[in-house]
Amino acid sequence: MHRIYGSKFVLILFAAVLFSMYQETPAKNSPSEKAKEPQTQTPEISYTVSMPKPWTHLLEVEMRMKLQRMPDQAELKMPVWTPGSYLVREFARHVQDFAVKDANGRALPWRKINKNTWQVDAKGAGEIVATYRVYSNE
Repeated sequence: MHRIYGSKFVLILFAAVLFSMYQETPAKNSPSEKAKEPQTQTPEISYTVSMPKPWTHLLEVEMRMKLQRMPDQAELKMPVWTPGSYLVREFARHVQDFAVKDANGRALPWRKINKNTWQVDAKGAGEIVATYRVYSNE
């Protein structure tokens, strides 16, 4: 009986020592190493969705994305599936009148690079505004 208990104890102790060997220590994360890591910015994104003419089944969507300095090219993506159903629905095929402008209202060039991704020439703008209509009859 003591022998089984002792072997379990040794096994647990071995696992604990092995686990502790792979933990980060403060010495590994010196301030100079952290300063070298690139800082990523999180954009502020807001959506306005309206349906001024319900009989058309068209939703009007405005997406605003703010960032201190937008990259030269930004990609806007739309999911192709619905959470919980796991069916590929390809909602982007129902998008109409897609347009993008900067905060001053100037149109920005864009191109659809695949079935659910639009690439926008943001040119370092601080904010971009994408507008589109999407057909929804479900």
